[in-house]
Amino acid sequence: MAITKIVVSDMIVTGKLFSESGYDASKSAENLAELKGDIITEYLDGEYPGVEIYADIAIIEQEAGGPRPLEVLVCTDDNRINPAESAALQERLSRKIAEGTADYCWAVKTEQ
Repeated sequence: MAITKIVVSDMIVTGKLFSESGYDASKSAENLAELKGDIITEYLDGEYPGVEIYADIAIIEQEAGGPRPLEVLVCTDDNRINPAESAALQERLSRKIAEGTADYCWAVKTEQ
C-alpha cells in the first residue's frame, strides 16, 4: 500500500520548558513550535515527496498527567493507518527534533 498522508501532532507545555527562571516561556514556546514544525515538514518533504502532510504543534500552559510523546499516523491509499510505519517514523522524527532543538536556539531570555 502506498503512503498518501502523514499526520504529526505534538504538544509543548510552557510550564515545563525550563527548570530555571529568566526565560520568556510564551515566546520560547512559539519559537520551539515553529522550529519543530520546520524540522517535521522539511524531513517529511524530503523522505516522502508528494505525500500529504499535516503537522500540528499545540502550546498549552499546563498538562494533566505525564508527558505525551510525538504522535505520528501514516495513512495508506486505502485509508488505513500503518502502525509499523507510524511507529518507525515517530522514532525517526523524535530523534530529528531532539537533535534540531538541543542547542536551545529557540529559547528567549527575559530582559532584566
